[in-house]
Amino acid sequence: MPVTDHQMATLRAQLTGRIDEHRRLLSQMDNAMANQYLSLATAAFFEAAMRRFVRDGSPVDDAEIIEFVTSVRLRLGDPDDLDPQAAETLIKIAIEKLPVEAKNGISPELSNSTKIILLSGMVGDLDPTPDQLEEFLNAARAMTDKAFS
Repeated sequence: MPVTDHQMATLRAQLTGRIDEHRRLLSQMDNAMANQYLSLATAAFFEAAMRRFVRDGSPVDDAEIIEFVTSVRLRLGDPDDLDPQAAETLIKIAIEKLPVEAKNGISPELSNSTKIILLSGMVGDLDPTPDQLEEFLNAARAMTDKAFS
């Protein structure tokens, strides 16, 4: 099933800080749509991580990942809302510094919430123009559609 415009609007609302709109759109999804939305958000996380933490085809040093995770934690109302070890591990998996098996021990719930928080931080740091945001969202959509085709 291809990504829907509704799912794209939900992710766009999240990434542009329209939290009430994000929640409203998310609440309208059934379980199947919500699961696919999580796949879209995961694809966006991987896309953002590659853009943020891979330069000239190589992953950045661990120190840059640690610095980013620390900066995101400092922006949160409660820094404990983001587990730094899980965050660093998920970024390293996304940029292929660690194998997928490295996430064993990270619950699906922690993985999903961590990726959502980090995604918002990465996109916020990029401060994309509306056109750049659409290009980014379309790349995530294409990645998700390819995975489900």
